[in-house]
Amino acid sequence: MRAHVRWILTFALLSAPSLDGAARAQPLDVLIQWNRILQTTVAGTPTPTIFFTRPYAITGVAVFDALNSIDHAYQPYLIELSGSPNASREAAIAQAAHDVLLALYPGQRTALDASLAATLSGVSGSGVAEGARIGSDVARAVLDSRATDGWDRRPPPYLLPSLPGFYQVTPPQNAAVTFTHYPDVTAFFLPDRLRFLAAQPPVLTSERYAADVNEVKAIGGATSTIRTAEQSSIAQRWAAINTPTQFQHVWNDVLADFARRMNSRAVDAARAYALMSITMHDGLLNSFNGKFIYGLWRPVTAIREADRDGNPATTGDPTWLPFIPTPPYPSYPGNMTCMGAVGSRTLQRFVGGNEARFTVTWRGLQNNPDIVRPYNGFRELADEQAKSRIYGGIHFWFDQEASFGQCIPLTDYAFENVMRPRG
Repeated sequence: MRAHVRWILTFALLSAPSLDGAARAQPLDVLIQWNRILQTTVAGTPTPTIFFTRPYAITGVAVFDALNSIDHAYQPYLIELSGSPNASREAAIAQAAHDVLLALYPGQRTALDASLAATLSGVSGSGVAEGARIGSDVARAVLDSRATDGWDRRPPPYLLPSLPGFYQVTPPQNAAVTFTHYPDVTAFFLPDRLRFLAAQPPVLTSERYAADVNEVKAIGGATSTIRTAEQSSIAQRWAAINTPTQFQHVWNDVLADFARRMNSRAVDAARAYALMSITMHDGLLNSFNGKFIYGLWRPVTAIREADRDGNPATTGDPTWLPFIPTPPYPSYPGNMTCMGAVGSRTLQRFVGGNEARFTVTWRGLQNNPDIVRPYNGFRELADEQAKSRIYGGIHFWFDQEASFGQCIPLTDYAFENVMRPRG
């Protein structure tokens, strides 16, 4: 795609066309359909949103390796079988995704089996059995490779001294610190835990620290008088308040629409899905590593205890509360901004530029209306995702800048070192 081309794209979650026996299924349609099934399956569980990165990543690499075992266009992520060109790509996609999701969510068997049957009813030809076998074998190999990845470890305790700048549990929830085991989860590709570590945050006595504290104090408070209605909406929708639309839904569906407009090969789109998913996964590992190394307090603590920070440009407000709930772990760097950085950079690499207009829809829950917003490029969407945490009162802007600085290079590293094109 040339950089000057501008598209207008509109999508709503779970709006992919159905695949039934009346129409011949196409590989890209099946790929997108099973990504939507992935979204629905994962979102229907009580797991914290952060943990969604694991099923997205496992499913993504299984589907990619299954397709690539037929097309042989890229180096495999984990495994490449000797599939023939006549094997059904549609069957490989569906079977790989089905088997991964069934292993991760066995309680969803009825829905997943029905979806698999619906997909296969639209596929014909002698290669269906071979495609399904490839999908099944690849899924098993990928699941086995993640069987002891550490996601189910018991998080170790995390307690810091009650000194200025150090993280403390945050009101009003006062919840214990979570995800302390996260930096030790097995990465999908991250070479080591320190390679993309953010530099130290600004010192408490610096002008930059004071400016960012005062910014979030003014705009991110529960009773802020300067935050606009749109800024409040941004904070809430990226936090999935009054909407079931999670950040993974947004970025995966933007990718789906661009893949359709570009008429991408299914294997190319599958690689983009897989790269985005594994980079979001490892980006969180990297982000949490920084959080627990630096242990920086959250804005609610920094603002309430500003009289202790040694900075004459900040003043304490012992009753201040953020607009949205504060996650129970340190502030620096920001997880959500890393996810936006990965999503935007993945799409830039996939389409070859950032000059594209598109529209995103957040579905409303109960009596809340859908929220539809246009964007002029992928980075604009990522910037809004980052700003949402300032409007919500749970991050400093220097947290967000650090995340862009970490997670854009991490995404480039993934594109340049994982699932590389065969040359």
